[in-house]
Amino acid sequence: MPPRPELAEPRKRKNFTENDDILLLKQVIADEPFRHGGGKVMDKWDKVAEVLLSSPAFSRETLAGKTVQNRTTLLLDAAKKKNAAEARLSGVEVTLSEKEAPAEALLETMAEYRHDRVLKKAAEAQKAEIAEAAGETVRKLAVERLKRPAAEDGESPTKGTKLVKIVGILAEYKEKELAAKKEQWEAERADRIALERKRLVVERQRQIDNQRLIEVLAVLAKK
Repeated sequence: MPPRPELAEPRKRKNFTENDDILLLKQVIADEPFRHGGGKVMDKWDKVAEVLLSSPAFSRETLAGKTVQNRTTLLLDAAKKKNAAEARLSGVEVTLSEKEAPAEALLETMAEYRHDRVLKKAAEAQKAEIAEAAGETVRKLAVERLKRPAAEDGESPTKGTKLVKIVGILAEYKEKELAAKKEQWEAERADRIALERKRLVVERQRQIDNQRLIEVLAVLAKK
């Protein structure tokens, strides 16, 4: 006699395999769904899920964008905890696994994204400040001109022009200052990216060398 529906064993949810996690992290790095704001965010995560489900190497049969997002957060949190633990063990050689390497790369990418957002907001705030300062000065000039008698206004036609020039010079200075800061930020960002790429290359080569050494030792042990 088959069990009643309410007593039947619920279908077990399939866990992510090691390979699933690796594929997921690499696809998130490729698509960068976190870069899209507004209502498009979940659409991009859904797209990542669709790509993963289309891969024969991915073991899960169903997957939602929200699940991909949550799994990514979980994997990155684990990577952060591992980094914190390793930081307390300075001098200890660290080897990145096949899953840890893309997790580290994604952490770096997301850190750069957050950094870029901060710079963009700072630039927008400074532009707004320049516009506000210029607008306030122009308003003051207009009020002063309205308050001056017609005769006096005719006697000093260059006064307002000088103030307008001052506003222009101030705005130009602020623009140049903003451009210089942006150039400095971009240079620092490029340096960080170059260093991280170099570190990953060195780490990968070290892993290859270690694997070769293990293989050589295994061959010698059999002789």
